[in-house]
Amino acid sequence: GFKATLPFMVGAAPFGVIFGAVVAMSRAQVRQTVLQHLESSQRVVSDIQARDRRGLRLQAEGVADSPTLKAAVDTWVAERKTTDPSVRQQLHNTIAGELARIADRVNADAIIVTDTSRHTLAAAGRLGAEWPVDGVLPAVASDVGDGVIRSDHGLFLTVTAPLLVADGSVVGTLYLASSLDDAFAARLTALAQTQTAIVSRGVLLAGTLPEAKRAAFNAALPALGRGEGTVSLDDETYAVRRLLDFGDTSLFALASIDESARQALSNMTTTLALIAVGALALALLASIGLAHTLSRPIGVLSQSIHDIAESRDFEHRITPSGSSLELDALTSTFNALMASVMAAEAETQAAYTAAIRGLAATLDARDPYTAGHSERVSVLSVAIGREMRLPEGELEVLRLGALLHDIGKIGVPGEILRKPAPLTAEEYVILQQHTVLGARILGQVPFLAAHVPIVELHHERPDGMGYPHGLRGHDIPLAARIVHVADAFDAMTTARAYRLERPSDEAVLELRSCIDTEFDRDVVQALVAVLSELPVFATSSFPERLSA
Repeated sequence: GFKATLPFMVGAAPFGVIFGAVVAMSRAQVRQTVLQHLESSQRVVSDIQARDRRGLRLQAEGVADSPTLKAAVDTWVAERKTTDPSVRQQLHNTIAGELARIADRVNADAIIVTDTSRHTLAAAGRLGAEWPVDGVLPAVASDVGDGVIRSDHGLFLTVTAPLLVADGSVVGTLYLASSLDDAFAARLTALAQTQTAIVSRGVLLAGTLPEAKRAAFNAALPALGRGEGTVSLDDETYAVRRLLDFGDTSLFALASIDESARQALSNMTTTLALIAVGALALALLASIGLAHTLSRPIGVLSQSIHDIAESRDFEHRITPSGSSLELDALTSTFNALMASVMAAEAETQAAYTAAIRGLAATLDARDPYTAGHSERVSVLSVAIGREMRLPEGELEVLRLGALLHDIGKIGVPGEILRKPAPLTAEEYVILQQHTVLGARILGQVPFLAAHVPIVELHHERPDGMGYPHGLRGHDIPLAARIVHVADAFDAMTTARAYRLERPSDEAVLELRSCIDTEFDRDVVQALVAVLSELPVFATSSFPERLSA
């Protein structure tokens, strides 16, 4: 009986101790990996949300600058004291119609316009019906104008832009609102590869947690403190990390430590049991080897995740170790997360480009005679840049800078832009200010800083007679010299209110006659070389006239 089993028990005791130590070590390592994963998710989601909000703010500013919308709101302000209900209704309908026309082009659940007292004038979009006319929009829970609106319909993340009329006065405010609901939480889950929860004023409002765990998470919120740590939800341990804060509203990421460790511990238990049956004498060595086998790949994986987070090299992919199905699954999950980050990055860049094109289109729309001017100048500038062998990075700066070269004309009165006769000296001075105004507008947007020299200096001349600074020759950046030539060529070959367009060959002769005074010699030669390859600028008589 007991004496017979005593040697076995003595031999098994060290193995049991080793087994317990390995289990504790593995669980601690898994917990650390989960926490590092949450930390990486926090950085990734924070960066993507910041980029998304910058893009949304650009959209809001572009919509708020719509001349039609501003005119409709300005008219409502002037006529708001009328006692005729039909007139008031017509004014509201005009604003609502303009919002409905642009609602499909913005990435928000609702687009809302209010007067200066936050009374709703009109709303559009998927959830636009939840903001009735003449209702008072709740105050934004933030110190900087953008933040969270709390209403009877839930929480909405907003960005705002003032509606400014010609004299600089504010007649209203434009809001782009996105609902903080389960769908928003699901999008965060897809980015972070974790469960997510949206909490406001200490209460869980939305998220992807199973229904059975929501009440437990609500109860655990007071103990979270700074929003980081572990909580027990329905007998399952979760690591928790605060992702973002919007006023009194926070977004959390949660990952189950038990779920991550369960399969690894199960496989390890089976392996150790087989080793024990085979030879208790080798239990110690086998346990140490197994512990090393498990801990080293986890450490390598943790370090790789940390290195990617620090270097922000989201294109890097971690190679599976091949030592553990669970670790390889975690590696694959992380690689999938990085792929989604890169996809989101590409979508953000596309949104930036769309916003820039929208700004250029808004400018062109102010004068029917210049419609498409910015796009044509951009196409022609890039073609010249390629002919001059500019690197791809500089070509991208040139492409977007040319699109925005006349953005400062947003601040030039329309009667000057559309005047059907030559400008007076005073009017020309006002028009010249568009380069400085454009540089000031772009200078406030960090990711557009590289395009400021093109916008500010594209009217400088090699002979120093240009504006705004009178720069000479190669003191003028090459990109600005290229846009200057492309701008002049397109202006000559398109009609204006006060003159007809000129043929391409005549425009080229004019450019050549002003080489080294108004236009850069190398840029004009590059333009001549590429015109025949751009059908939109070529004419049937152009080759013969050019050779002459």
